[in-house]
Amino acid sequence: MRKMKRAGLAVLVVGSGLVLVVAGCGPEPLHKGKPASYWRTALKGEEVGSRREAITAMGALKVKEAIPELIGALRDQDAQIRAKAAEALWSFGGSETKEAVPALLPLLKDKEAKVRLNSAGALGENGAAAAIPALRESLKDSDKYVRAQAATSLGRIRQEAGAVVPALAGMLKDRDKNVRVAAAYALGEFGVEARSAVPALQEAGKEKDGDVKTAVAFSLKAIEGK
Repeated sequence: MRKMKRAGLAVLVVGSGLVLVVAGCGPEPLHKGKPASYWRTALKGEEVGSRREAITAMGALKVKEAIPELIGALRDQDAQIRAKAAEALWSFGGSETKEAVPALLPLLKDKEAKVRLNSAGALGENGAAAAIPALRESLKDSDKYVRAQAATSLGRIRQEAGAVVPALAGMLKDRDKNVRVAAAYALGEFGVEARSAVPALQEAGKEKDGDVKTAVAFSLKAIEGK
């Protein structure tokens, strides 16, 4: 009796017959035809373009082992690398990236809007209550997409309703429609805890825009528990 390995299978030879037994998890996942191990090595290189692509690959392939390197990349001097690292961490979701919170928080004040946007998204995904004060400040961001994402992230975290609900209710008067829509949906995430925002939602529901009306209707229904 002897063992051999062929194409991801353990081949157990018994007498004149062959018994095939699956061994391992098969080949590494690929990004642009190259395995995760290649991109993780590239992540540590000096060439900026390769590092950018490697970060994208880590997020696309969900390589959890690379999370420490992605957190480190949040402090990179290259704005695109910071933005891509935050985006990659955002893609993991859940609680797997909670250790990234201290590095993500300062990026809500980054000079590049894309960095701020992706950081707000990542903080919303990992549900960190510690991010709530900073995300509330981001509701005042000069970039409309950052404001909208901050509202969405606050809705996903869904904590500290006493402070967050009034802030989101105020965003129903934002000059940008997408921010108003995001704020309305975020209020709905709080359910009955957002009851104090009902008058503001009803006022926003008078708008002619269909997207705003739909978001308001969703939230009012969620708040009323229907």
